[in-house]
Amino acid sequence: MGRVSLATLGTNLLTRPTHGGARPALLAFVLAAAMLGIPAGTAAIPVLAAAQPAAAPVASPATLTVPAAEARLVAQVNADRAAVGLAALRVDSRLSAIARERSGAMAAAGQLSHVQPDGRTALDLVRAAGIIWYAVGETIGWNNYPGLASSLNVVNAGWLSSPEHVAIIRSTDYNYLGVGLAVTAGGDRYWTVIFLRGPDRTAPWAKMLAPAPGSYMILASRRAVRLVTWTWTGNDSPLAALMSGLRSFEVQRRVDGGAWVSVWTSTTRQSWSTSVGLGHRVQVRVRARDKAGNVGPWSSAVGLSA
Repeated sequence: MGRVSLATLGTNLLTRPTHGGARPALLAFVLAAAMLGIPAGTAAIPVLAAAQPAAAPVASPATLTVPAAEARLVAQVNADRAAVGLAALRVDSRLSAIARERSGAMAAAGQLSHVQPDGRTALDLVRAAGIIWYAVGETIGWNNYPGLASSLNVVNAGWLSSPEHVAIIRSTDYNYLGVGLAVTAGGDRYWTVIFLRGPDRTAPWAKMLAPAPGSYMILASRRAVRLVTWTWTGNDSPLAALMSGLRSFEVQRRVDGGAWVSVWTSTTRQSWSTSVGLGHRVQVRVRARDKAGNVGPWSSAVGLSA
C-alpha cells in the first residue's frame, strides 16, 4: 500500500476587469491544514482542507505511459462530471504545459504545494503565458503507489472523497482544463489539474453530405450538364461554458482536381445547386467559423462526376 497526500484550491473570489460574459475570477489556495497568503484584492479567506484518505487502487492490466496516464485522468475528470449531468471540459494545451510545470516543480522540491519554491503559483503561470482567464482552479495530489494506473485511481478517488476537491472538479465555472504528471526517480507521483474559465477557443466543425444529382440538361450553349445540389452541416463544438456559437461557413469547389476556388467565404446557407459539365468531376468542401473567430478544419471533400 502506498502513501497519499492531496491539496486543492478553495473559494477565494478575485475581481478584475472582464468582458464577454466574464464572471469574478475564482482562485484560492489550500495546502493540507495550512493557509497560504491571500492574493491582493481577495474578498474571502481561503477554505482549509485536510488531506483525505484514498480508496484502494483499482488494478489495471495496462502499463501506462505518462502521456497516456494524463489523458486517462482527463477522461476520468469528465466522467466524474458526466455522472452529475455536467458537460465535459476541453483540454487546453497551454494549461497542460502549466500543469506539467507545476507537477515538475513539486517533484523537484519533493513537496506538495500550491506555491512553488520560486514563489509562483498556478495563477502566476497562467498570467505569464498570456492566457485570458475569468476563473482559475487547481487540484493537486501526491502518492507513491506502484504503476501509473493505480496512482491515477488513488488520486482521483482521494479527490472525490473531499468536498473541496469535488467542488472544483464538478464546478460549472470552468470550460477548459490541463493535466500534468511528474514521476521522481524514487517513484513519487505528483498530479496537477488546472481548471480555467476563459473565452471560447475551440474550433467549430462542418462536413459535406452526399450530393444529390439531378437530371441532365442541354444549355443554350449546347453544353451537356448535370444538375447537382450540394449540402453541408456543422455547428460550434460543445463547451461547458461560454460557447460562442456558429457564425458562418466557407465553401470551396474544384474541377477535375484543379485548384480550390471559393464559392462563398462567409455564408449561413447550407445548400448550393449548380451544374457539372458532362465528362467533368467537381468536388466541394466546407469549413465553419464561430462567433469568437475560431475557424475549423476543412471537411473531407465530396465529389460527383457527370
